[in-house]
Amino acid sequence: MRQFLTNPWVKWLAPLVILGLVLLLFRDQLHFIGEGWAALEDANPLGVVIAIVVIVISFFAMAEVMHLLMRAGDTYISRVDTTALTFASNAWSATFPGGPAFSAVLTFQVQRKWGASVILCSWFFVLSSALSTMWLVVLGIAGVFFLGANISLWSLGITLLCMTGLSWLVYWAAQNPRRLRRWAESLIPRLNRALRRDPQAGIEAVVRHINQMDNVSLTLGQFGAISLWSLLNRLFDIATLWACVWAVTGSVPILTPEADNTTVVGVLLAYVTAKIAGSVQATPGGLGPVEAALTTTLVATGMTVVDATGTVIIYRLISLALMTLIGWLVYFLYFVRRGFSARAEDGSPGDSEMVSEGKPAAIDSQHHRSKEQS
Repeated sequence: MRQFLTNPWVKWLAPLVILGLVLLLFRDQLHFIGEGWAALEDANPLGVVIAIVVIVISFFAMAEVMHLLMRAGDTYISRVDTTALTFASNAWSATFPGGPAFSAVLTFQVQRKWGASVILCSWFFVLSSALSTMWLVVLGIAGVFFLGANISLWSLGITLLCMTGLSWLVYWAAQNPRRLRRWAESLIPRLNRALRRDPQAGIEAVVRHINQMDNVSLTLGQFGAISLWSLLNRLFDIATLWACVWAVTGSVPILTPEADNTTVVGVLLAYVTAKIAGSVQATPGGLGPVEAALTTTLVATGMTVVDATGTVIIYRLISLALMTLIGWLVYFLYFVRRGFSARAEDGSPGDSEMVSEGKPAAIDSQHHRSKEQS
């Protein structure tokens, strides 16, 4: 079975078969692609170009978050590789129902092949997700205050506190692995006794994972830089929707409302509402709920139904269809063809190939640093 799954032809054909099945099952949800081409004919070309540029920049911002977090864990991977993985994982996430789970599996597998430890991969998922959600909630609260939107402020506030607390907890854990180790060695035996198990059961495995945190070094400045790049990812994504409004209406959304147009705050609110509506991804890319949330909010903040619909169609054509297509091209050409290999940065530890006789380059870099410290 392992030989079958690792066969290059299987790696190429299996995702294509899955893609074909998804397109067949959800063919009735893909009408926006044809409508998008029709809407593009009447759109402002400059606005469309700006939308495409800023959505690509938003992907680069998220890739930088991955690059910095991997680097903090002593896994030196080039920005080209983290950017490629960001595009590919987005394609997996946007293509399938429940896509984020498939995307997480792909990201985890590639990061492990880069030499990242299990604890570092988990640390990346928790911290990057917490920061991204935290900024989404902050933007939602801004929309509530500036536009008086009908969104539960209590719900947003509680979510903000939870995500902020989780972000700082993960940061603190990276700075205090010894204290975590002492707590684990003290609490796990008590828990095992309560469950009538061997008091020492599981301690070795937990301590082994915690010890891997010794390789994670994240200063307050680095944490701030990662948080900033996570915020920029959100802001550039919002700027994509803003540029689509401009492309359709021919008028730039500003702070003050204009006739038959929304404002910057209206665009912000539409974005947050759509993200909340699409959080349960029952359809590929949230098709259906996301478009409904975007259109309703844009109309409520001043746009006509025709302009709001055209804006949403173009936005989804760019942010969903185009980025998914690019992501699949990257996946097949960059990962499947190359066997998920990665290049380390020039001049950083581990410049050699990622795997040499089964040994990750990150381990070599750690060994080299240990010798220098000795």
